[in-house]
Amino acid sequence: MTNNDNGFSDRLRAFVKRHPEGWSHHEWLELLAELSDTGVETRDPERIGSALERERVLSVLEATPVKGLGPKRRVALADRFGTLWSLKQASVDDVAALPSFHRAFAEALLDAIR
Repeated sequence: MTNNDNGFSDRLRAFVKRHPEGWSHHEWLELLAELSDTGVETRDPERIGSALERERVLSVLEATPVKGLGPKRRVALADRFGTLWSLKQASVDDVAALPSFHRAFAEALLDAIR
């Protein structure tokens, strides 16, 4: 199984759902071991960590009740900011600068996730 397979994303998504408030170093190491045991290449943990953080952004955004926050906007935010911390630290102008985003939407989004 490669890191591009659906199983990889599914495992990351399941891990994020089990750890909605974040995870410890020990839990991270357990995830790497689980991935390795299932055939996922784990020699680049930084890449896996980035994918995991992106999945966390998507998970939080999916649960955020902001009108107009559909799948395309969630992906755009995850692609641009990469981590929940980066998104929470973003300015309204940073979010509003994304294509199809506007200031009022950016304000509502940031208010909802902070």
